[in-house]
Amino acid sequence: MSGRWDANRLVAEVHVLAGRALPREEYHRELAARLRRAFDFDAACWHALDPETLLLTTAHPEELLAGGFMTPETEADVARTVLASEYERDDYNAFAALARRRAPVGILSEATRGRPERSARFSEWLGPRDMPFEMRAALVTRGRAWGCVVFHRSAGRGDFTRDEARLMARLSRPIAEGLRDAIRADAARQPFDEDAPGMVVLGRGDEVELLTPQARRLLEPLARGGGSLALPMPVLAVAAAARAGRRGGEPPAVHVPTRDGWLSLYASLPEGRPAGRVAVVIQRTAGEDAAPLRLESYGLTAREREVAGLVAAGLDTKTIADRLFVSPWTVRDHLKAIFDKTGARSRRELRARVFYDDYLPGMLEGAPLDQAGRPAAVR
Repeated sequence: MSGRWDANRLVAEVHVLAGRALPREEYHRELAARLRRAFDFDAACWHALDPETLLLTTAHPEELLAGGFMTPETEADVARTVLASEYERDDYNAFAALARRRAPVGILSEATRGRPERSARFSEWLGPRDMPFEMRAALVTRGRAWGCVVFHRSAGRGDFTRDEARLMARLSRPIAEGLRDAIRADAARQPFDEDAPGMVVLGRGDEVELLTPQARRLLEPLARGGGSLALPMPVLAVAAAARAGRRGGEPPAVHVPTRDGWLSLYASLPEGRPAGRVAVVIQRTAGEDAAPLRLESYGLTAREREVAGLVAAGLDTKTIADRLFVSPWTVRDHLKAIFDKTGARSRRELRARVFYDDYLPGMLEGAPLDQAGRPAAVR
């Protein structure tokens, strides 16, 4: 390619691009065009990461589809293979591991010491599609990873180089800052939709004074049999708790499992009269709140839930022990109890089973992200 950009020019261009707060898809396209001025690749696949859990929240494989490396019919199978390599088994250059490195970039051939077939991802996905060369980068700023990208090369192009990896390491922070701003701008652009919270206003005798369409839809899974929507018990319970507590303090809340996931109900006493009126807000429980609830439903103790959360964050036994001021043997005892209660056989399986369930549907359906970088409407 003529007019190849040097590293300094590319870094400067990315800094300018990052400040434009473009929609994510446009940001990815603009980035790929600029990166191709510095090094070649057949396709780039961009993802957003939840900066709290380092779980994938979006996938943008448009270049893989356009290049014929996969089809709409095979996309789901490819996604399962990639996700299994991230969360269910040990594989090379997992994004969560890259995000914790000082230089958050990895070339598959280097990680496998020249034997890429040691990677399940290579054997099941890259090799059979004539894409033997892979470079991955986590996009990190101020210790928080907002996304990641995979660059692919076919056999005819040759492998990625250490110079290219060093360049991507320099670009990790400015790209991450642009992605963070793009996610927040996208969240601000989102129109009001059917997954917005709903509200019920009850009179002092629990008669319904207001029921928004969103509340009706969200409460339908809790309704008793029959053609009409009966006022579910959790609504009455949280309203009673609000009246008992009066004003002041945290508003009472209840989290309820349904066939469609968890719901969170929050009650408060509106200002003015008549006395006894209660407003109840109903919304889908956010993923970071649903995971502890799911752990509790397995019968885990508070300490076991805490250990499971640290496992999900990718911490090893010694680090968890130091964080909780206990011995590594105590952590292992907690892990044994966690595995026994959840049926998970490994840390990766625990993470996939308990934590990732809240992200996968939204990622496959292209759900929008909220300003924290998490799926805003996972169903």
